[in-house]
Amino acid sequence: MSATPSQHLLALAGLLHDIGKFALRAGVSGNRMWDAEARREFGYKHAMLSAWFAETFVPEPWRKAVIGPVGNHHRPQTREDRIVQLADHLSAGERATNSDDESRKTHPMQLRSIFTRVRLDGEEHPNPEGAYWPLQPLDLTSEFFPAEPLPTSEAERRYETMWEEFEREAATLRETFAEGGSLDAYIESLQALLMRYLWAVPSAYYKSIPDISLYDHSRMTGALAAVLAHADDARIREWLNAPETVDDEAALLIGGDISGVQDFIYTITARGATPGLRGRSFYLQLLGEALARFILRELDLPITNIIYVGGGNFYLLARPTDAEQIPRLRQAITRTLLQHHRGALDVAVEGYPLRVRDFIAGPHLSAAWGHLHERLQRAKRRRFAHLSTAEVADLFQPLGHGGNEETVCAVCGEEHPNVKKDGSGDSAVTKCPACLAFEDLGDNLRRAEVLLLTVQPATDTSLNLAEPAGTWKDVLGAFGLQASVLARQNGALSLPAPTNETYQVALALKDATLTDLTPHPRRAVGRRLLVNTTPILTAAERQALEADASFPDDEKRGLPPADRVKPFSVLAHQARGIKRLGVLRMDVDNLGTLFREGLGNAATLSRVAGLSFAVSLYFEGWVGTIAERMQAQFGDRLYAIYSGGDDLFFVGAWDAVVELAIRVRADLTAYTGGHPGIHASGGMVLVPRKYPLYQAAEEAGAAEEAAKRLRWTDGTHPRQKNAFCFLGEALPWSTFGTDPQCQPGFQTVHQLMHFLEDALQKGAPKSLVRRLIESYMLYMEARQAWQRSQSTTARNGLPQTLWGPWTWRMVYTLKRMEKHVSGANVEQLRRTFQADYSLTSRIGLAARWVDILRVEKQNNQAEAKEVS
Repeated sequence: MSATPSQHLLALAGLLHDIGKFALRAGVSGNRMWDAEARREFGYKHAMLSAWFAETFVPEPWRKAVIGPVGNHHRPQTREDRIVQLADHLSAGERATNSDDESRKTHPMQLRSIFTRVRLDGEEHPNPEGAYWPLQPLDLTSEFFPAEPLPTSEAERRYETMWEEFEREAATLRETFAEGGSLDAYIESLQALLMRYLWAVPSAYYKSIPDISLYDHSRMTGALAAVLAHADDARIREWLNAPETVDDEAALLIGGDISGVQDFIYTITARGATPGLRGRSFYLQLLGEALARFILRELDLPITNIIYVGGGNFYLLARPTDAEQIPRLRQAITRTLLQHHRGALDVAVEGYPLRVRDFIAGPHLSAAWGHLHERLQRAKRRRFAHLSTAEVADLFQPLGHGGNEETVCAVCGEEHPNVKKDGSGDSAVTKCPACLAFEDLGDNLRRAEVLLLTVQPATDTSLNLAEPAGTWKDVLGAFGLQASVLARQNGALSLPAPTNETYQVALALKDATLTDLTPHPRRAVGRRLLVNTTPILTAAERQALEADASFPDDEKRGLPPADRVKPFSVLAHQARGIKRLGVLRMDVDNLGTLFREGLGNAATLSRVAGLSFAVSLYFEGWVGTIAERMQAQFGDRLYAIYSGGDDLFFVGAWDAVVELAIRVRADLTAYTGGHPGIHASGGMVLVPRKYPLYQAAEEAGAAEEAAKRLRWTDGTHPRQKNAFCFLGEALPWSTFGTDPQCQPGFQTVHQLMHFLEDALQKGAPKSLVRRLIESYMLYMEARQAWQRSQSTTARNGLPQTLWGPWTWRMVYTLKRMEKHVSGANVEQLRRTFQADYSLTSRIGLAARWVDILRVEKQNNQAEAKEVS
């Protein structure tokens, strides 16, 4: 096709093979009539329009090579045409895709949520016909949850508007790369453009259910086309004939899993923890991307072949023969990580072959994903198995000098010959170059608007543990990637020019920033989803803290300058009521089962890619919108340590953190269209300002596990997970409450908290709330003893612990509260409780919540008992 590697040009053709569907729905006619001759040549009108787009908008250096495969994938004439045709069929998971949207339309012109295809925990989507994504460019500043489909006329109008915007940006790329430049940069820019405009555009809606986006189908077609470039024409023809029966290996599914993440992030001291923790977390995200890109470059495959990167994992699509390269790649990766992280981090890399018939809708693709996961788990148990004998021997040699406190980093506890003093006077501490670099990265993120990646040749890292460890920049550099985060200077963004030996990827971290980025012949531009919620210390806050007698003097001396990241001590001090940090961990329940079994026999490569994109879009995108809105409403009191893949970790003022958890869980339900089988569990702990971070993280993790272990009933249906652990008690979300705009009431803990707070504001003595807590604690002790004894149930199958002295005391306390409060309807709460004693835990937990919310500032020292 060209001197350019054919797999890259085939990937480009795969990306654009169905772009004509977008044009067709927007009413674009192209440059020729749709007549009998065109029908014979192209088969379908959208294919003719795809060819027109390639001829009009693909830059001249690559135009001729892709027009044929793009336009002829329904009427193939060459080997390249047939490769794109086969890639199209395998990506869709169907033998043929004979749909043109100009004919009778049996479904709306919008994308139905992929969650409507999911069956999990025996649960199906309750309303598939009312769960369509909005027809608009991807924009996290607006509501974009699934809803009822638009009227056809409005959908057509939106297609026209989006096409006009898309066409302008495609023309900009054409002019930028008119003289050539980096094909990799062009493909990455184009893929980013497709993500923005086609994320909610269905691949097809005539006859088939429109639950696959044109973006996911196109990028997976591009990936398959690049992989199939190795196959000879006779085999391509054979596979096209009956793909559902072919056992030949067509591709290799590669997976990577980073281990050691928890200890790496959290096992650091409080000194420098605030920006350093964020820097470490963001580095791990960069590391996953660097590893995925490194493997693709080593295998000479384009960016389209990344199926998913996030959450410490990555999945790639490669050729079957690339399995031979995995041991070499794994060894190179292990050497680099061992050199710079000394065993703290490791990456398992494995592959699993995919047969042609595995791509056809059915159980095979999900099974292959499960087999790959098993291989990754085995590889994680055999760390360093692929190192040489001499290298393994070096692992057990003593490192450092031992006992030399002057060279020990006060943050990570490791020895390093190049430690430096950070700070001045009594507050100065010794830090190693790696920890200082993490702090700089975390601090730079606070105002960052652009992530700039520079792709360059990887450096050859030999293992020499006698040499000191490097920084995160050295690790990424070894994998051929430089990374920096850029902020505006005097209101303007300034990007360094790329060199002829490298190419750049400039990724906007905010929707509004994307319009300020311009492509370059050696620079791709796009959007990077990143939850970057960072609390900034203002000059006014700093001045107020210095004058605040209740803020400890040692913390005053350690305050950073204004416009820097707030220390944990400040976040704790700014909490309402008791001065504590809230530490929150949440993740999606049964994620492995969701991907292995959720799509059932409907599993195809495009659907799996779409499901991955949908989950990550929520945790890497929308969670940030939730947090930023809360910052604007309640002040900068939340800090996103990590949110991506399917989980999150936040630290902040405890009262803000618990409200964040409620909003994240509530919006997840809306985002999935109310799917009852897709939910998340979380755990939160409250800790003092100087509490060891690793211990707080462990306790939050233990709270999350308690929520996941919870078994409960929904009427007569047994349930597990879908719960939240707060103040040491795990409850189903339905019991705890998920309404962010909660009003006083009796059904959930959240409602009862507002009810009791309202009662206190209307005159109820706080001592009565304390008596509710005492009754609750008696109940909890009895319940734990009952659980340990595994006693039988009593009265209608309910636990014996619902009846006891605590019950009558709670009734008595509520009766007394009635005398002190008018207009709060305490009598109704008492009568409701007497009719349903299972409210004991809800009332008690709500009372504890109100109690710590109303701790007076001067009483915070007396409240120093641990709150967990």
